[in-house]
Amino acid sequence: VHPLRETWTVWRVPEAVRHARRFTRRTLRSWGVAADADTALLVVSELVTNALVHTGGQVRLDLTLVHDRLRIAVADTSPRTPVKPTSIGWEATGGRGIVLVEAVSATWGTLPVSGGKQVWSELVLEERPVPEQ
Repeated sequence: VHPLRETWTVWRVPEAVRHARRFTRRTLRSWGVAADADTALLVVSELVTNALVHTGGQVRLDLTLVHDRLRIAVADTSPRTPVKPTSIGWEATGGRGIVLVEAVSATWGTLPVSGGKQVWSELVLEERPVPEQ
């Protein structure tokens, strides 16, 4: 089975996260993934936002589908890995993104890549998608 892959370069514009979500929604629709689209869009929003807020340089979104597993990966030019907060006060305005990603993912992590890092999340899909031919 060949994995299905799509890549999107995220531009640093005010609508960047919205564009990344639209790209993801269209890609998932073309792959026949509907049941888990909301969870995937949440992960994309959090990972792309973190990359844009906490790093500089280019940001790339990669989507990979193999059987019932969807891998969402965001690469940026910073070698600094995200830190999961140990505690978040009710008044905190940030710091929940990685906690959300961890909560909805089967697994997640970071990987050093040339010129930076990649933060990834893997989702187990409820329904096995059938890609359009």
